[in-house]
Amino acid sequence: MSTALPLKVPATPSRSSESDKDKTPVASAKQSESKGAIAPKDISSPHELTAFVENLLEQLDAKFDDMSSQILERMTQMSTRVDALESSIQDIINGDASTPQSPSPLPPSTPGARRGDSGFH
Repeated sequence: MSTALPLKVPATPSRSSESDKDKTPVASAKQSESKGAIAPKDISSPHELTAFVENLLEQLDAKFDDMSSQILERMTQMSTRVDALESSIQDIINGDASTPQSPSPLPPSTPGARRGDSGFH
């Protein structure tokens, strides 16, 4: 018993082993019904520990799947936005290719300045 005392695991079941045998299946049944219902402090057997760890791993797996789907969804949205941005940039570039022609209409806008002059007079 001196080797088991530092662990404190065998000390608790040896005091009331009959009541623990009755409680262990109930705790396992509760855990299987509602996952994560058992607290780490309430774990008293290797089977409960195994079930607790499996439950934690399942929760982590579910959260990882959720996060992965969210990341993929956001990447798809970003891809759509980048495509739209590239298209807009291409439209601007194509519009700028025609803008060297638009400076020639700008000098006729100087008659607009005449209108401004005529408006002030």
